[in-house]
Amino acid sequence: MIPPQDFRVLITYANLAGMLVVSVAVGLFTSILRKAGYQVDLFESTFYATDETTSPDNRVKFLQARPFNYDDWGVAFKTDLLGDYRRKVEDFAPDLILYHTVEDTWLQAVNLAECIRDLEIPSVFGGIFTTSAPEKALAFSAVSMIGVGEGETIVSEVAERVRTGRDVADVPGLWIKRVDGTIIRNARGALEDINKPLPDYSLFDEKRFYRPMGGKILKTVPLETYRGCSYQCTFCSSPLHVTEAKSLGLGDFRRAKRMDRLAEEIQYLISRHSPDIFYVIDDSFLARPDSDLDALADLYAQFRVPFWFNTRPENIDPKNLDRLRRMNAWRMSVGVECGNQDFRFKYLKRYSSNAKLLKHFDWIRHADFAWSVNNVIGFPDETRSLVFETIEFNRKIIGSDSLTVSIFTPYSGTELRTLAEQKGYLDPATITTHTTSSSLLDMPPPYLSQSDIDQLMRTFALYVAMPKERWSEIERAESEDAVFAELQKEYRQAVWGDDPERGGMP
Repeated sequence: MIPPQDFRVLITYANLAGMLVVSVAVGLFTSILRKAGYQVDLFESTFYATDETTSPDNRVKFLQARPFNYDDWGVAFKTDLLGDYRRKVEDFAPDLILYHTVEDTWLQAVNLAECIRDLEIPSVFGGIFTTSAPEKALAFSAVSMIGVGEGETIVSEVAERVRTGRDVADVPGLWIKRVDGTIIRNARGALEDINKPLPDYSLFDEKRFYRPMGGKILKTVPLETYRGCSYQCTFCSSPLHVTEAKSLGLGDFRRAKRMDRLAEEIQYLISRHSPDIFYVIDDSFLARPDSDLDALADLYAQFRVPFWFNTRPENIDPKNLDRLRRMNAWRMSVGVECGNQDFRFKYLKRYSSNAKLLKHFDWIRHADFAWSVNNVIGFPDETRSLVFETIEFNRKIIGSDSLTVSIFTPYSGTELRTLAEQKGYLDPATITTHTTSSSLLDMPPPYLSQSDIDQLMRTFALYVAMPKERWSEIERAESEDAVFAELQKEYRQAVWGDDPERGGMP
């Protein structure tokens, strides 16, 4: 048995390069493990260069974000990821390693585990991928234990059993691959009480709290006020949590923090990190009852730290705008995703009509803070004409600061992933990459090809912003780099000018 103060746990955070909001999960695990008295350290991959252009850089290239330079806050990307990881593990000599990953970084996490496999350190992999595709995750030779479902109790229980030399075979939510290949599939435990613990972000380098937003470099701290989502979007992993918790008899996955507990956390994060803004990570911040929104607005008005959040247009009305003003909201992202009403109903399970959405956007245009519009292209069975309906819909939206376009990513556990596999557009063995890299679908005509999607991705903002008489020029820019470069320069000057904090779609 190892004394708690001598027990060492290394959290390995496999993150996309340049993705700059620190992980709430890592903060929660750090807090839990330190409370138990263990030594805890962190290795993360955020500032390691890869062969692929980072998602933030792609956002800038495709005119969805203002230009920025990592040098502005002293960030330098490193290259020897596996070598540095090996040295970290050898120096820290952990008794247990926890791998936190999403599907987009799963292969990176596996490569990290492979490079220290000979050290034979017990390890557990967790995150949405191990929950949505546990059998696939355990098929990798470097993976012997995974967490399925929420991780707080799994992390706590596994660490304590490893420390005390007890068998982990019956830990709820833990799946174990034995040496002979047999798998122990433990049922999930109860849903976590999200009112505890407070997250501990102290293992992150100070540079990790800074990120570009709205033309500024801001110290940004994540804040979870609500876990789960009320909606059933078919391209999102969140519905999986809700439906599985219900089917397993665990209760409602959708949980809001108590107001007194949320106030404690906000005060704690302010005193500990002095954030410029909070980055609210809730799936849909305003998707809660009016009484809860009133209580939330009253509570947050005491702090008034500017914050960013994500929501749907249906959730914005004059009453909610008043609440947001009282709270000192700074920016919000509003999801449209697709501009064709019938396609949105049939494929995405988003049931508001175009007329209703435009009514809400008419309210949104009177917000006293900046907002952007989110779109997705490259869905299964999507055609070029459907993308242009989304472009036309965006042209009717007045007052947004910017727009973003993501390429549909077929995440495991989503309805559209299943559809893409059934139609033969996707090999079931495929592991996803990030949402601004090329499409993973292989669709026949008349549906979009991978190159079609890439070309529309980089010119989408131009089609929305520029007059239709220039669309033939923009069409050339889809495939001609020189034409795109000229229009890119013109767009940036027209929208942001010489002042990067200035905003507004023309």
